[in-house]
Amino acid sequence: MRAGRRHRGIETALPDAIDLVVLAVRAGLLPAAALREVHRYFAPVLRHAVSNVIAQIDTGTRFADALPSLVVELGPAVAPLVDGFAAADRDGLPLGPVLERLAADARAQRRRNLDAAARQLPVRLSMPLVLCTLPSFVLTAVVPLLLAAFTSLRR
Repeated sequence: MRAGRRHRGIETALPDAIDLVVLAVRAGLLPAAALREVHRYFAPVLRHAVSNVIAQIDTGTRFADALPSLVVELGPAVAPLVDGFAAADRDGLPLGPVLERLAADARAQRRRNLDAAARQLPVRLSMPLVLCTLPSFVLTAVVPLLLAAFTSLRR
């Protein structure tokens, strides 16, 4: 249950984190510098893992070699992001368009997840609704009818 909640938290926070990196890259920063500058503003579920990558870079590890630890810590949701960063670092590919596509995909996934949660809401609310509404209906509608029927039988 806790792992599922963490996974949902990662998927929810990922689009905003990618958007921040896109802004930094569009401002002219290299991928590692962009990640270093904006990781402070990431959601806590992402911040710790990115801080570990930055610490590895500070100790001399190449950026592309430090990135796989993100997939290990955060799961497969960040694998496309790591692949895009690694390709940009190793091959010099432009990172902006890749990140924009990844951000759009992550936002679409977050929207689908929220829609699925919204569709589950009526099912989850049905039991409390029945447990709260049924007794009040019985007390206000059925009990007076039964009392009236019993009083008419006594006469």
